[in-house]
Amino acid sequence: MLAAPSASAPSYGKVIELQENTDNYSVNDQMDVLADEEGRLTFADVQTAAVAERFQPAEGKSAFGLTAGTYWVRTSVVNHTSRDQWVIRVNNSVIEQFSLYVFDKHATGASQSGILEKVNEHFTSYYIHLPADVPVDIYIRCKINGSMIIPIELMDNGTFLGKLKHNYVFFGIYYGFVLMMAAYMLSMFIFNRIAVYFYYSMYILCFSISQLVWNGLLKEFLGEENRAMTFLLRVFGNYEGIDYFFFISCLWFGLLFLGQIWQLRTYAPRMFVVYRLLNIVSPLVLVASLLHWPGYATMAILYESLFALLLVVSTVWCIWRGNLAARYVILAAIPFLGFAAPTILNTYSLMQESFLTHYGFQIGSIAEYVMFAIALSYQLRQARMDKERALRQNELNEQRHQTRNELLQNISHDIRSPLAVVQGGIRAILHGIEIEPEAKARFLNTLYDKVLYINKFIDDLFELSSLERSPPEIATLETIPFADWIRREFESSSATIRMADLHEQASVLVDSATMVSIHSHEISRVLANLVHNACKFSPIGGTVRLQANSENGEVLVCVEDEGEGMAPEYLETIFNRAVMIDPASKLSGSGIGLAIAKEIVERHKGSIWAESQPGQGSRFCFKLPANVPRPDSDRIYTQNR
Repeated sequence: MLAAPSASAPSYGKVIELQENTDNYSVNDQMDVLADEEGRLTFADVQTAAVAERFQPAEGKSAFGLTAGTYWVRTSVVNHTSRDQWVIRVNNSVIEQFSLYVFDKHATGASQSGILEKVNEHFTSYYIHLPADVPVDIYIRCKINGSMIIPIELMDNGTFLGKLKHNYVFFGIYYGFVLMMAAYMLSMFIFNRIAVYFYYSMYILCFSISQLVWNGLLKEFLGEENRAMTFLLRVFGNYEGIDYFFFISCLWFGLLFLGQIWQLRTYAPRMFVVYRLLNIVSPLVLVASLLHWPGYATMAILYESLFALLLVVSTVWCIWRGNLAARYVILAAIPFLGFAAPTILNTYSLMQESFLTHYGFQIGSIAEYVMFAIALSYQLRQARMDKERALRQNELNEQRHQTRNELLQNISHDIRSPLAVVQGGIRAILHGIEIEPEAKARFLNTLYDKVLYINKFIDDLFELSSLERSPPEIATLETIPFADWIRREFESSSATIRMADLHEQASVLVDSATMVSIHSHEISRVLANLVHNACKFSPIGGTVRLQANSENGEVLVCVEDEGEGMAPEYLETIFNRAVMIDPASKLSGSGIGLAIAKEIVERHKGSIWAESQPGQGSRFCFKLPANVPRPDSDRIYTQNR
């Protein structure tokens, strides 16, 4: 509502002086405010001396918390520029009522300063005419059902249009990304029939609708007279009611989604009680917004705070109890809560208006969507891997004596180790882990070598699948300097060890002239399998030791871990196919890797064995025949790389 008051309005000291070199002004820096506790003061009332004395300086504040539903704002403007058309804008689209009064109290008859035209944009904005060097008083009345947030700007028309353009570019990018993520999650739900994808897609949709309301875009796109907009206002009462309903809905679907990720029944039974309680409260808060219960805005804000608390505590607890999938919740929550914190603090009047207070939720949600998409992909991949392992175990039980299937299982087992290196390397790049320049080329070469390694196994599959029951003949041997070759293999294995969050100690004590006749690809498989086992059974932060030496016409290679070790009775049987020391253990493998290693080493006329004691780790070694070096040969020694 726009009006011109009488000439008897009292004067005051707050004045915004417009200068030629400044295009944008914060009205909050030079305005007085009055909390209308009962919401009954009229414009005539605030002009009286008794009420005018109750105004207090805002001192730059734009958020006043849950103090009152109605506020009066007053300020004075003197235009010292050649521009007479300006825009006054309130950066809050959920204001229930907004009244603007502009007048020149020094002019005869206190005439209204120009024709005030409302701007059709996502915030409440008006064009106002400000004559040169004439003091103009502005009164604003704002009514909001929830937290009183009234950041007010005064800017010239060019600045206003520039801000509008930048806002729409940002909104276009953001909502385009949101639609893409929602469509992706819905498609994953349709194809996989997994409820977690449905929950997350609904979370994205409800959050985006609430942000459309908060940003004023829903009102702008539909129009205030649109039937759909009229229906929503009739149901929810005001724009803030619409915003609260869809925001609480998105939190509810987010809660259902996180319940699948957390697996609270397994990892945090006590937190599961709080989770169930919050699930019961969620529909009550939604009903409160529909029925306009007194204080439902406060109830919604408290619900949001409780949700954030549960999010942090449950995620940390589940990670501590061993739920690896909950790591992605932390990775998503850190940027989301970090960017959303200014908005939450602004709601409680603990932080004033800024770019982050208004758009923090959108910026944080982008990072959140990406991380949760990775988390869901991880869970789906884990589910598929679990299913594949179960099917593979059934095949081993049913066709245990069929050589063809054993060979296929060997190939699958061997591919997993280099693929883990490639996957870990890609994940490190995606997470932005910094690598020193001198190590970057070696890191990428290692990944490339692993890809070539996998391709070689695919070629082997076609050859080995035709052999049926007859054991494969060893491939053509090549005679190579063992010292140089084993150092390269240790360097390649170090990537696997480091990506398993383990330390590495490598020692090579081999005569430089020692030659061995081997098929290097086959012996690489042996070493890779032993390293893979050592990484699997070593505790996080432990050390895997790689050793190689030559003596008495043989070369010896050992891989030692710091795991739980084994009882002596298992040391000979672990090299048999499909032997599992502890089937109930999550770390226990199929035993195929050691069987492959034993078969390859024995085809090279060598031997392989294990040394271990319970609680003292395990040491796996293999020997291969070598050519005796010349007496004057040099020795190479490398320690603790």
